[in-house]
Amino acid sequence: MDGLLLVDKPKGMTSHDVVDRVRRILNTRKVGHTGTLDPSATGLLLVCVGKATRLTPFLQGLDKEYQGVMIFGVTTSSLDEEGEILEEKDASALKRSEVEDLFAIFRGKIAQTPPAFSAVHWKGERLYKLAREGRQATPPPRQVEIYELTLLDFTPARHPQAKFKTHCSKGTYVRCLCADVGKDCGYGAYQASLQRTRIGPFSLSRAQTLQDLEKTVAEKGADSVLMALGDVLPHFPLVKVKKGAERVVGWGRPLYITHLASLPPDLDKGDRVRLCAADGRLLAVAISLQKASHFSKDEVGFKYLRVLI
Repeated sequence: MDGLLLVDKPKGMTSHDVVDRVRRILNTRKVGHTGTLDPSATGLLLVCVGKATRLTPFLQGLDKEYQGVMIFGVTTSSLDEEGEILEEKDASALKRSEVEDLFAIFRGKIAQTPPAFSAVHWKGERLYKLAREGRQATPPPRQVEIYELTLLDFTPARHPQAKFKTHCSKGTYVRCLCADVGKDCGYGAYQASLQRTRIGPFSLSRAQTLQDLEKTVAEKGADSVLMALGDVLPHFPLVKVKKGAERVVGWGRPLYITHLASLPPDLDKGDRVRLCAADGRLLAVAISLQKASHFSKDEVGFKYLRVLI
């Protein structure tokens, strides 16, 4: 039982809760997710099953897209709706155009300090553990990139609401982004809701709820819900290996152009690729040691990163 699940995580569950539920549904222990989604957030969670867990490192660096709501004039201890209210201000003077101008400032590369209530490691311990114990932590800021930050709707009030969408790099905390925007406008703000809508090439529209997943598995079996290993890394170029040459990969022996059935014409040296059999089975993940336009038959073509057969 190997493959990838696209799960629509409900509010209130931790990412680990989802993994435990999937283990029970599929009756297997070898299950893991590729990146934490806060309990208060909803949306797309990638869950790897069986051999797909060995592909987790190649999925963790993908960019993300979210839709959410931030509320101005209120700050909380956790930067989202779960925390204790620390301060309230009348933000009724805030205008939509001001929020749009603020959003423009935060596009691009920014420094972001991880929130106290987060799973980030600092000096060997999780930040949320230190925060619950009342211990101070001062992790250094990290650089993240905000590719897009767009205001979708704005509702004026004493505490105005701004509906937004953002496209950001790995490691971005959207609740920190909301708090930083609020700080810059002078009123403060917190993340009132958040939904993850995309992870790299994977869209929430293709995800299943846990209830639907359980029903489908009961009716059609586990294979009906699992994305095949060959399709788990669609962002990696596809290199097909000739029939009969699969054993060369399985043995971890050097792979030459004579072993290949097809090679992407735009393949560059250093590209990470999927090495697949003629029937689409994923044999390995590798780094290309040559450029497709100058691929020498006398030189080794790839360095293996993961061999799955």
